[in-house]
Amino acid sequence: MKKRLDWLDVGKGLGIILVMLGHTTIPAPLKTYIYTFHMPLFFFLSGYLYKPEKFASFTAFLAKRTKSLLIPYFCFSLAAYVWFLFTFRLGLVTYDQSLLKPLIGSVIAKRHTDWTVHTGPLWFITCLFITELLFYLLSKHLRTKKSIGTALTILALLGCAYNKLNGEPLPWGIDIALISVGFYGAGFWYKEYHEKLDRLISWKTFTAFLALNIGAGYWNYLYSGERVDFYFSQLGNISLFYLSAFSGIGAYLVLIKRINRNGILQFIGGNSLIYLALHQKFVYLLFDQVTGKFDLGKILKLPMLDGLLYTLITAFILVPVVMMINHYFPFMLGKKRRRAVSGW
Repeated sequence: MKKRLDWLDVGKGLGIILVMLGHTTIPAPLKTYIYTFHMPLFFFLSGYLYKPEKFASFTAFLAKRTKSLLIPYFCFSLAAYVWFLFTFRLGLVTYDQSLLKPLIGSVIAKRHTDWTVHTGPLWFITCLFITELLFYLLSKHLRTKKSIGTALTILALLGCAYNKLNGEPLPWGIDIALISVGFYGAGFWYKEYHEKLDRLISWKTFTAFLALNIGAGYWNYLYSGERVDFYFSQLGNISLFYLSAFSGIGAYLVLIKRINRNGILQFIGGNSLIYLALHQKFVYLLFDQVTGKFDLGKILKLPMLDGLLYTLITAFILVPVVMMINHYFPFMLGKKRRRAVSGW
C-alpha cells in the first residue's frame, strides 16, 4: 500500500489555499507576498515526488504522465469550455472571438490569451508536464549532479533571458518551464538530503527565512515595479526573484513540517488538482453573480473579508464535488478506481 506523506499533503493543501486567496481581491501587499513563492513552491513539491525508478523508458514516462497530467488537463479543459459556453449564453462573460477558438486553445495551451480565456489556472498542468519532461531528459542523459545542476542553470538563464527580452507566453508554458525546472530539481534533491536539512527546522529558521523572503520580495517589487506572476510572465529583478522564492519555500517547509498533520489541509492537498481546476472560473464566477445580485459589494469591500470568504467557502463547498469526481468520474483524474488524488 502506498505510504502517504502527511506533511506534503498539508503543504499542498495550504498552498492551494494561497492560490485561491491570491485569485481574490485581497490587499496588494499580501498578494505581492503570496506570489513571491507560491508557484515555485508547487514545482518544488512536485519535484520531491519525482521517482526516476518509475520510468524504465521514455515511453513509460509519457504513458504515466499522460495519465496523471494530460488526461486530467483535457478533461477539466473540456468541462471549462462547456461552462464557458453556458455562461456566455447567459451573458455572464463577454467574448468577441470565434467560440471555437477556446476549444482549439485547450490544445495550444497558450496562457493569458484569447485561446485560453476559459481555462484559467489550468496552465500550471501543461507547464508542469513540460517541466517534468525537461527534468526527465536531463536526469536520464546526464549522469552527475554537477552536470544536471549546470544544465538546470543554463535552462534558467535561457528562460529568464526570454522573459526579459520577449515575455510572450509560449504554448504549454515552455517559457515558464525553463525557469520552473530549477525549482523542480531543487525539490528532487531536497528529498535526498532532507534528513540532514530537517535538523535545521526551528522557529528561528522559519523567522529568518520569512524575513529574507519578505525583504527580498518587496525589494523586488519596489525595484522593478511589478509583482512576481508566472501567468503574466512577470519576474521583476531576477536575483531578487530567486532569493525571495527559495527563502519563501524554506519558510514554508519549516511551517508545514511543524504542522505535519491536519485533516482538512490533507484533504484539500490530496485533491489539489480539483481545487485548482474549479475554484476560479467556476465557483468564483458564481460568487461574483450572487454578491452582485444581492448588493453585497459594500460589505465585501472590507479589507481581506472578500478574499477570506471566497476562499474558505470555496474550500468547503467543493468537498462534495471532490467526492463525486473521485467516486463517479475518476477518469477525469487519470484514475480507474475510486481513491483520493495523491497530487499533481
